[in-house]
Amino acid sequence: MDAAAFLSRLEKGTPSLERAVGLIWLASRVDHAAGLTPREICDLDHEAGHPAVNVPRLSEQLGRDRRVSQSKGRWRVRPQARKDLDDQYSFAVEPLPPPPSDSVLSRALFDGTRGYLEKVVDQINKSYDAQLWDCCAVMGRRLLETLIIEVYEHDRRSDEIKGPDGNFKMFNGLIDHILSDRNYNLSRNTVEGLKEQKRLGDLSAHNRRYNAQPNDIKKNSGDLRVAAEELLHLSGLHPKAT
Repeated sequence: MDAAAFLSRLEKGTPSLERAVGLIWLASRVDHAAGLTPREICDLDHEAGHPAVNVPRLSEQLGRDRRVSQSKGRWRVRPQARKDLDDQYSFAVEPLPPPPSDSVLSRALFDGTRGYLEKVVDQINKSYDAQLWDCCAVMGRRLLETLIIEVYEHDRRSDEIKGPDGNFKMFNGLIDHILSDRNYNLSRNTVEGLKEQKRLGDLSAHNRRYNAQPNDIKKNSGDLRVAAEELLHLSGLHPKAT
């Protein structure tokens, strides 16, 4: 991370001395012996858009700060202060969460359903945006798998989709069961969405020579949405189902 990006994440109004110590900490994250001269600190701070800082005054302030020490003209983090500075500044170098997205599925369709369903949909969309298409495919499979279970739990029939060990069947078993269930007359698009999402998710999860591509996700996104919405209705979770 460059200095400007680091400084931009610090709280507005952070004093120049704290910015200076933060820059020294940033410079020494990989090499603890690395340091910065007062002039380098002031230049980095100014290039990030802050008012110019007087170099001698900053040197005087750093000289009174017990978190840093000077050697050969460069300021370095004192070993005993590193942990506290890690705690203070590490947030500013952590990856920022990607913004909310509706790139594959509309979040509005799942608002107010179940928190874990909302999180799965959030991951589907964000993994697509981050070009993590195998992850997106696997999470799409997980969503439909979870929704089938929600359908049977809603109708108090969950025992029907469990194996002899008392655990829910795998996705393939869940699909076979609901497709043969005369209580549910699933639409053709839902059937296609279930089958294709299973195929795509299985390839992404288990085939070591396969990597999903964006078109693999997009060409099934319509049927995925239809399948998810129909299962939401059947599970009583869709707003219009209440």
